[in-house]
Amino acid sequence: MSTRLELPVTLTMLSDWHIGSGAGTPGRVQAGVQRDMDGLPYVPASTFAGVWRDACESVVFALDGGCQEDWHAWLEFLFGSQPSQETRRGVPLMRIGAPRPAALVVDSLHFPSSVRRALRDKPSLVAAAVFLKPGVKVDAGSGRAEDGTLRYEEMARGGTALTGQVQVSTEADLDEEQLYCAAALLDASARLLEGVGHRRRRGAGRCRLMVGSLPANWQWLRQHRVPPAVPSVTEGTAPRGLPTPAADRDQARWEVADLRMLLRRPVIAHQRKVGNEVRSLDYVPGRLMLPAVLRSLSSPGAAMAARAGDLVITDATVEVDGGAGEPAPLALVREKNDPVVRQFNLMTEAVPEGVQTVPFDNEFLGPYRPGAPLSAVTCETAEYTHNVISDLEQRPVRDIGGLFTYQAIAAGTVLRAQVRVRSGILEPGWQKRLTGRWRLGMARRGGYGLTEVTAGELPVPAPRPLPSARGQLRVRLLSDVLVNDERLRPSTSPAHLAAELGRALGVTLRPADEEVAERPVRVSERRRSDSWHSKWGLPRASMLGMRGGSCLTCDVVDGVVTAEAVSRVELSGIGLRRAEGYGQVRIADALLEAAFGERGGAGCGTDRGSKDDLDDTAPAPIGAGETGTEESGDCDGTLLVLEDAAWRTWIQHACETLASSAAGRAQAIGSGYEEVPQAQLGTLRMLAGQVRAPEEPRTMAWLRGLDRLQGVSSERRGPWPKKTVDHLRRMLTDSDEVWACLGLPKEQSRLLTHPDRADGMKKRLWAHAVRTLLDDCLTAHTRAAETGEGV
Repeated sequence: MSTRLELPVTLTMLSDWHIGSGAGTPGRVQAGVQRDMDGLPYVPASTFAGVWRDACESVVFALDGGCQEDWHAWLEFLFGSQPSQETRRGVPLMRIGAPRPAALVVDSLHFPSSVRRALRDKPSLVAAAVFLKPGVKVDAGSGRAEDGTLRYEEMARGGTALTGQVQVSTEADLDEEQLYCAAALLDASARLLEGVGHRRRRGAGRCRLMVGSLPANWQWLRQHRVPPAVPSVTEGTAPRGLPTPAADRDQARWEVADLRMLLRRPVIAHQRKVGNEVRSLDYVPGRLMLPAVLRSLSSPGAAMAARAGDLVITDATVEVDGGAGEPAPLALVREKNDPVVRQFNLMTEAVPEGVQTVPFDNEFLGPYRPGAPLSAVTCETAEYTHNVISDLEQRPVRDIGGLFTYQAIAAGTVLRAQVRVRSGILEPGWQKRLTGRWRLGMARRGGYGLTEVTAGELPVPAPRPLPSARGQLRVRLLSDVLVNDERLRPSTSPAHLAAELGRALGVTLRPADEEVAERPVRVSERRRSDSWHSKWGLPRASMLGMRGGSCLTCDVVDGVVTAEAVSRVELSGIGLRRAEGYGQVRIADALLEAAFGERGGAGCGTDRGSKDDLDDTAPAPIGAGETGTEESGDCDGTLLVLEDAAWRTWIQHACETLASSAAGRAQAIGSGYEEVPQAQLGTLRMLAGQVRAPEEPRTMAWLRGLDRLQGVSSERRGPWPKKTVDHLRRMLTDSDEVWACLGLPKEQSRLLTHPDRADGMKKRLWAHAVRTLLDDCLTAHTRAAETGEGV
């Protein structure tokens, strides 16, 4: 049994906030904010979980009376244990075994999907979500700014609402009291969460968190002074022995499910750790998908079939031409200085003298079609910087993790994979049960790994005809292959691989002799995989095998290779751990028989893997589906903040453009304004600074005074030309004049998400536009009169 509780959350930002990316822009920005694929700021799951945990610690500290007792156990159940933090506090560890994983699965918080759709193709509005904030360091002794300390930091605008989902997910079955206890703690801690991000103790990052769909609120804590028992950590059970395989097992047909996997969040497929960076593979190995597949199938027979080799999961690779990309064969190279035009197959042709070549490194190929150029793409990756904050110092500390970086397959990438099961093991229609949302890879409870899977039934292809028999087979590995030698030790020898392949085909194979061949008969590499067993809490044994993409030639010593045997082996794979993606091969591969010569291969190495829009299935905000009003309210408020900021930025730029030239100033203030003395222009500047609406009494009285002074000249009052007065009257009384002067009709479409919002925005910002325009132009006129610049 298990418990799954989906909770929509909304984080309303009450002030400007900053969650740093760990990088800036040289010469412009010292600290930038983290942005998602849409270019909008967001709250990473690790940051969100950290501040929520701090708030929950305050709750359980009060409930436990300052001790780590029963309520503290519930904190660990929800947010997981922190052995490194506890050791630094000097608290003895009472538990034995691995740290407890968090039952609360937290996702990153983003702008609602309706907002992201509205901002599509609106770069001005997207840019308005962030602004630059200057700062200096003040000398404690002198009280003035220190030299060389001016800095600019990016800040995300307050007044916006970010939405997402969290999930209480545990293998234990929670009873009603336990579920109410967890919900009450989450509600109470959410109400205490008041700040997030950088400088949250100095006014930035003020926020309000709302959690929906909770079965109980904080009032439950008033009536229960003693919490219920915390669910125990479920221990894995030993698998049952495998049944005796049927005599006709190898002749059984296969059923195939085709998986299309859209990465909603970045996926970390652990490759290795280098310093403080965790590097990721550019594909998702089948071993990372096996738990999700078995959980989705929820059939005892599926787990048994995986151990018996009757269930196969292929590696999930980037989509190429509508199908799964295949690792580029190591025998295929291209010219270094002109990689798009000239390609060479080392197993069938020689590279011309003087031509430098490079391999198809980290690229995946589509189906090979003779005479057509190869389709090759790379899988896009991204890097994300995190830090571990010490509870004592409240800053990153190296002892508990410090600063570190994750490399991950980028969100939005589309991967393809297959799940194959021998007929009769699962009930018909099992492919549909694989459709859903999975969490794959590392840090999947901290905002990574969310994947949307769409599964469909795929017919098994008919056996393809083999090339004319000549006693040799060329084989390409589509994934890493694990085989053992005679003493059951891991081996990467071509002889052991050929022997394993021969046993599967029912023939005797041996590697081709490299010394007598005119061309290379083998192009291969080794690869070592080091993985982690989460239930054991221990590293798995290293797996050493021949790398996917390796190519080798085998001589058929005894027997006849049939098309049916080739089809059967290509579906089942060879070697060990075939259920985890290992052992996929392509036998008698036509690509390895091809000679490219001078033929082109346009597109090779220049394309990225296909990507999908992430908006349509983004988590709904709190309350969506219950009242139908909260989402629209949050979205309207967020869009209003962004539109207001974009309009103000555009107004400032337009006013500065007009003020930079004498012709522009005349267009804004009125032709002939140069004849007016500075004192009179100063009066206009003071009046403009107090404008709040068209046709204000104070403004109208000043204009009537100018009408009475037409043609009057004295030392105290300078002349106001009639055309200048008429222009100012239109500027200060007509609500459309200032927008026409600034050129709004040409820019309006890119500053609004919907044309119906234009009138309200014009009315709201009319006074700001008039004040900014007149103030900038009058200031520029005074500067030009003093220095002669801008005349």
